[in-house]
Amino acid sequence: MIPGFRSAGLPAEPPAAEPPAAEEPQPILDAQPAAPDEPPPAGPAGLLLSALCEQVAQLAEATERYHARAVHREGVIDHLHAEVETLRRGERRGLLRPLLVEMCRLRNDLLRQAEDLPADFDVNRARVLLRSYADSMELALEDSGVATFAPDQGDRFQPRMHRRVGGEPTGDPGLAGCVARVRRAGYLDTDTDTPIAPAEVVLFVVAGATAPAGPGSAAEVSDPGVPAPGDPGPAPATGERNEP
Repeated sequence: MIPGFRSAGLPAEPPAAEPPAAEEPQPILDAQPAAPDEPPPAGPAGLLLSALCEQVAQLAEATERYHARAVHREGVIDHLHAEVETLRRGERRGLLRPLLVEMCRLRNDLLRQAEDLPADFDVNRARVLLRSYADSMELALEDSGVATFAPDQGDRFQPRMHRRVGGEPTGDPGLAGCVARVRRAGYLDTDTDTPIAPAEVVLFVVAGATAPAGPGSAAEVSDPGVPAPGDPGPAPATGERNEP
């Protein structure tokens, strides 16, 4: 078709659409904080920022001082703990020293007596020797605050101070529950007045009385070391074996 002419009855061609213009890029704002050496902005915001920085610096300094004091405090606590342990060991040795000295002396005496025993050493002399050692240990215990005690015959039974180990029959009902004899002496802490070991005693019981059930009862008649009435006791050793 010839330009500038168009056929009759034909619609005109639409004009060509122009391409959209490209958008210009927006500038990117710099998000980097201001340099430390830059002066704070003027006005109330600058004053507030300066005060905030000063408070942060003071808080950091106080935190460093707190940590330094905490480290020093831990060191003092460790030192005091070590000192207390040393004092405890020294006090323990000081308290036990008199008793340890007596035990060393007793050991030396035992070794010396073992080397110097005479040929005619009999039971009586052995009894006297052992009692002398018991007296030496009693003195050592007294120096350490421990006293021996033993009730007298006829004293009332005291559960706090005595421990019953047997019974001995009697025909006097008034003696029931009283001490018949002492099997073993007790030991008492003289500082606190409390028994370290109770005295072992044999109590009087009425002959023919029925012993109630339960160990340690005051009316119990059986005594490991005393034969019961009518019991001839253990047969003497003869070296012969009894056949059934």
